[in-house]
Amino acid sequence: MKAYKIQDRKRKNRFGITASSLKELINKGKTKLQIPKDEAVRLVLEDDGTEVDSDAFLKTVPLHTVFVILREGESWTGVGGLVYEALHQLTNSKHRMELASQIRELLTVDDQAPERISLMSQYLDMLDTDVDAEMRFEHEDWFDGVNKKFNSKSAVMKNSAQQRIRSYFTSAKEQIDKEKDPNVRATLRKVLDDVQARLKHADYHGQYFDRNAKGKQLRMCDAEGWFRCEGAFDETECPRHHMINPYASRGYRQMFCLWNLDHIIEKSREIVPAVIQAAQAVPKGKQLGGSELYRLLFTRENLKLVQIGCHKKAARLEHTVDPQSFYISISSGSGDGS
Repeated sequence: MKAYKIQDRKRKNRFGITASSLKELINKGKTKLQIPKDEAVRLVLEDDGTEVDSDAFLKTVPLHTVFVILREGESWTGVGGLVYEALHQLTNSKHRMELASQIRELLTVDDQAPERISLMSQYLDMLDTDVDAEMRFEHEDWFDGVNKKFNSKSAVMKNSAQQRIRSYFTSAKEQIDKEKDPNVRATLRKVLDDVQARLKHADYHGQYFDRNAKGKQLRMCDAEGWFRCEGAFDETECPRHHMINPYASRGYRQMFCLWNLDHIIEKSREIVPAVIQAAQAVPKGKQLGGSELYRLLFTRENLKLVQIGCHKKAARLEHTVDPQSFYISISSGSGDGS
């Protein structure tokens, strides 16, 4: 005889049972759960929903394993399904304040496991949000510490994106200004002037973080302000599905500052050195254009939004930028297209 635990799908009733066979376990489970003896049922593992259909399999199961008895029409996807269902109910609750109050009370209970406290406090943070509010008067706490000139969340986030893009331009300019040859430096500054004009025309890509930006292809978030981590430079997507909505609360806005707007091809080690190399030996009939430098430094073709936990500082492939790509024919003129 081995000891097991049995419960119904709704997890309202759980009983300890000893049994030496699958048939005995099911029959005793039916009795405990008040299921008619002649009713067909299925027995599955609580953990992952695996069906137990033989004594041989039952013998491999450890003591005190929890089983779920399923009646006709019922299904069980395991503990993961429970978590999903619970989160769905919580996030769609119309009684957020009551839930928050109950969680605060639970947090005061002694002997709580640290992991449980951490999860409850995170959920409490999630409840204390207001995604729909946009203006300062609607969500004063969100604007705590924000310059008074900003009256909407979108304006703040737009400025945040612009500041990041400006910082990339400034750091590239500082690196270029270290070039010792005055003629090469003059050539590069002319290109930078062209790039800066493009940035001004694009409003320094403030639309990247602006949930109200026209055209969803321009912004990195959805219409509610949810951002998805796009994974490290060498990944096609985030393996952990990180998401954040900085529009939801002041805390999430501050946490968003830790998300990197990362260059896939590195700016300071690859892009800028390559354009400097190109400026040092411009071929006859060619001139240095700004379009390729602009594309690599400031467009989403070479930028990914990455949660700090996914950001990799490891060395990347070298010499991935061909200096020849920065040249345009003189016949093309100085305006080489966007």
